[in-house]
Amino acid sequence: GFDFLKIAVMLMVVFLGTAGSLKAQFQWGVNAGVNASTLSALGNLGDDNALKIGFNSGVIARYRFNDWLAFKSGVAYQQKGEKMDEAITKHEINTSLSYLVIPVKAEFSAGEKAGFKNGRRLFFATGPYFAYLLDAKQTVSGNTTDLNDLNDSDFGWNLELGFEFPVMKTKALQVSLNYDMGFSDIADGMDSQNKTASLNLGFLF
Repeated sequence: GFDFLKIAVMLMVVFLGTAGSLKAQFQWGVNAGVNASTLSALGNLGDDNALKIGFNSGVIARYRFNDWLAFKSGVAYQQKGEKMDEAITKHEINTSLSYLVIPVKAEFSAGEKAGFKNGRRLFFATGPYFAYLLDAKQTVSGNTTDLNDLNDSDFGWNLELGFEFPVMKTKALQVSLNYDMGFSDIADGMDSQNKTASLNLGFLF
């Protein structure tokens, strides 16, 4: 499990180390957003009855190969988990999971050739994400306990669809919808993975 995170960190170090000499095609940025998360079995898109609202924020890096293809990665803090009512006792169970997330995505975009004017472009990005658990707590009817038996690492796939607006010639604003589907169980022997949808705003400079 943890090997996934080490590989992702190594990829980021290599990428950022070689991108400095390619400033014309390389951009840094920041992003933030609000997300709705839940925990469900593999293959399920989510459990609508157990959604938990959280937020995410981080830094992003993008290297553009040409007009339509780019590589995008970064590091983000994300709040995940679920919020549900227990069927028998009706107690509210609030599971709060905080992760450090590293996505590794290919970004495909359509600009002027697709009819968009003044540098605007529609983009779709997809690829794996690697995450490390920072904190895990569960609150039941006002009583909060630490969850110490969860897996430290998480692995899944990210889908992103958005629109980019140029700002001050060399900068860009991105508005996007994201979906993370976890592939790894949050704990050994538990068929439950993270699922998160988010609305994000990013600024590349």
